[in-house]
Amino acid sequence: MSVIFQTLRNKGKTYLFKKIINSTQSTCKCFQFRKSSDTPKKFISFEEVVAQRRAEAKRSIVVQVNSEASFSELYGYCSEYAAINGIHHYKNSAGENFMLIEFKSEEDLKEVLKSCTTHQKDMDVMALNSPFLWFRAAKGPKTKYLQPSIKLASVNGIDKIDEDKLFKELVDCETVSDQIQLLYDRTTLNDLGARLRYMVARQIESVLKSLYANIAVRPFGSSVNGFGKMGCDLDLVLTNIVNEDTCLQAGARLVYQAAGGAGAARHVGAAADALELRAAGAARVTRIPHARVPIVKFAHTYTDLDCDLCYNNMSGVYMSELLWQLGSLDVRVRPLTVLVRAWARAARLTQPHPGRWITNFPLTLMVLFFLQQKTSDGFVLPTLKNLVKRAGTEDIRVAEDNLNCTFLRDMNKLPADCYGQSTASLQTLLLQFFEFYSQFNFQDKAISINEGAPVRKPNSLPLYIINPLEQALNVSRNVSFEECERLITEVRNAAWQLDAGLDRQKGEDWGILALLEQRSTRGLKKLLRVGNSHRLVSVKDLFNDSDTRVPQDTLKSKLERLAPKTDKEVEQTVVQMKEQLGKEKEKKVQRLKFKNTSIASEVFRIRRDKIV
Repeated sequence: MSVIFQTLRNKGKTYLFKKIINSTQSTCKCFQFRKSSDTPKKFISFEEVVAQRRAEAKRSIVVQVNSEASFSELYGYCSEYAAINGIHHYKNSAGENFMLIEFKSEEDLKEVLKSCTTHQKDMDVMALNSPFLWFRAAKGPKTKYLQPSIKLASVNGIDKIDEDKLFKELVDCETVSDQIQLLYDRTTLNDLGARLRYMVARQIESVLKSLYANIAVRPFGSSVNGFGKMGCDLDLVLTNIVNEDTCLQAGARLVYQAAGGAGAARHVGAAADALELRAAGAARVTRIPHARVPIVKFAHTYTDLDCDLCYNNMSGVYMSELLWQLGSLDVRVRPLTVLVRAWARAARLTQPHPGRWITNFPLTLMVLFFLQQKTSDGFVLPTLKNLVKRAGTEDIRVAEDNLNCTFLRDMNKLPADCYGQSTASLQTLLLQFFEFYSQFNFQDKAISINEGAPVRKPNSLPLYIINPLEQALNVSRNVSFEECERLITEVRNAAWQLDAGLDRQKGEDWGILALLEQRSTRGLKKLLRVGNSHRLVSVKDLFNDSDTRVPQDTLKSKLERLAPKTDKEVEQTVVQMKEQLGKEKEKKVQRLKFKNTSIASEVFRIRRDKIV
């Protein structure tokens, strides 16, 4: 980390700017405004992070380029008009190259756009202003620019993770705790991913400003709560909040006329029309007006994001803020949550589409609830009731339908003895998580991070997890009895599997690897990775049973196997089985004619497992 201090004069007061710069893998880079007399802050608030990200987006543009090699020319061209903070490169799923350019200030960006941009002629489209542009090839001889004074901040910054490389890194870790931390570092939403999400929010906000006054488009959900992974969807909310600067002032006589009231569905429909007509990159716009919270779904092709836009759903923003605050209290919270989500995905407890199964949000609440429990060495997180009790007047928030969303916003005001009392490692916490829920009374008890203790269920739904901000709601009401039983079974299996794996020597099944990937899948991947060839064996050779003779089980053979045998007979049977398997192995190797014996052995093992 590096810290840069700068003093400025603003209305006669001196402020201190503190800029915390993390690696490109960090979830955010943020600064905070503090008076020079303030004590150093340990925690950064959600509002400070949002303010920083919005400021970054307002001084940034995204430019489509020919390739990564366009960096020098693009930098030289733009730097003639304004100072550049940094440039990030990425590709979308269509293979198109883009560069996000952040300038020193918003005024610098305005000068660049005023001096450089133009609209296309002779095209049957309506011209519009947008933060998404493209870099046209130069006509005539190329202009020679000075060499860039900076390097690309990231190359292919939002590419999908190489699972084989990640698997190898997990195998090579020293401890299970290292595995959990590595998985979090490699899969969590990185700096460029966060920047692009705020760029889309800024674009939609600029489009809708022609329709509404006092509006803001804010990301919420996994994109901003600290638990998001690379490639997660983008949830956006359109807010129309009248603040102190825009509300009716005493003595003011000229007042804007207002249009008749319209429901959320009408506003969302108007936003959908604007997206289709005026938002570059927005595609597959779909209106869902009759949902509990009306939304418009669309895909943003320039950033490879699937987006949901709703109207005035500030409770979602405050829920994201609560999760951010709890995740920031202890460095173990987010890695543990990401691991549990990955385990649930591997066990197929969660699905990419909605249904009768559990989702990531209830799973996150389950992790937070577990971390509130007092163990032999203490607890990790405070209860929400404790945060509400310590809230001040500056923390009062009221969402739609007069929903009270008040809780302590500044975690620096929280006494140190209210959190982080447990010193357990990530490995210990993971095992304790599975053991805790393998013994939890799901039949009679509900999960509540407000109380931090199990409470009696108000109804007979199989799984009851209380919504922290709307305590009358069950966020897992969609989960069926069958899926709840599967959850309990998988939790118990994971507890047993992880406990047994801790004593096992390091290999392809040690630590969290046994939880995240099925053994048969890994064996097949290993087989296909042997050697340098991409096609060492045909898939049909792995599963072709035409040359396999499996004797049918008759009643006589079953009775013979069930009859008691002496130790000598058992040894003879084992020897015969080994000889038979060896002969079958030789036959298969000869018939298939593999490149080497290791491939032949692996194919034989897969086919034998399939038969068994």
